[in-house]
Amino acid sequence: MKDKNERLIPDEDYEYEKHLADIERERREALERAEAEAEAERKAYEKEQRRLRDQQIAADRIELMKLKSGVIEESETIKEVHEEARVLTTKEKISNFIYHNKIAIIFVVFLIVTVTIIVVDMLKRDSPDMRIMMIADNGLAFRKDELEEFFEKYCDDLNGDGKVVVEVMILPINENSRDYQSQQSYNTKYMAELQEGDIIIVITDTNTDPYYTQPLAVDLDTLFPGKEEYFDKLGFKMNFSFLADELKYEEMPNDIHLGMRAPMKTLGDSKEDMQKNFDEALVVVERIVDDLTTRAKETNDPGLSTEPSSRADTSSDASSK
Repeated sequence: MKDKNERLIPDEDYEYEKHLADIERERREALERAEAEAEAERKAYEKEQRRLRDQQIAADRIELMKLKSGVIEESETIKEVHEEARVLTTKEKISNFIYHNKIAIIFVVFLIVTVTIIVVDMLKRDSPDMRIMMIADNGLAFRKDELEEFFEKYCDDLNGDGKVVVEVMILPINENSRDYQSQQSYNTKYMAELQEGDIIIVITDTNTDPYYTQPLAVDLDTLFPGKEEYFDKLGFKMNFSFLADELKYEEMPNDIHLGMRAPMKTLGDSKEDMQKNFDEALVVVERIVDDLTTRAKETNDPGLSTEPSSRADTSSDASSK
């Protein structure tokens, strides 16, 4: 048996391997020395930088104390640094403005859209040649279209727009109505319109409160000699059966009257302006009176049999007739 210490590797190979190991050890030692030197240099550099920074801070602190105490007026080392404002692009300016003013922008846009709709609607709407108020509360309020067509037959193109348009304002005033809110609105509208001088013709009935018929001070019977039978203190009695057919109101009461406001100075118009409107409206009334009375005689019209509705009736009750 061979000795444990006996070399198993030939001498030539052993010396070669030993040489390689020595070279690797020297390389590793050189690398470690280089790393140690680099780390030492880094630490030395950082130490020097800390020293210089601390030295600068100390110098700046002394300089600042001198500035505060008034020893010096301006420092050569301490300078106030201002960041240069970045110039925004047009797109950024618009986006920034919208972001900070979005609520106001939404409100303005809403306002513009609303006003535009109102203006467009007004421009599309035909300007009326004449305005008439219907304040009787007897179901006639539901015949607005028929009433307007009726009056347009007797009216001229007063505003020169090539069309004849009559607007009938529906204000069925009934002091006994259960619809208090609507009545308040009708009353307010009626009193406001009395401050203007363009509405002359007013439709009432015998149930209309005298308070609302006071402005109708014109005695129309004096303007139509020979036709007094068709008039009373409220004006022209529109008690014709053929008129009920024309207005498509089968149960039309026999006490509907057509009255006229007397010319006077109002808040909105002078007496002269209202007199002009009165004269134009009188032409329409004359045509209506002449036409209806003539037709009544020709057809021997018996008049209407429907008695005036009770004042306790409401607009809703009248609508069911």
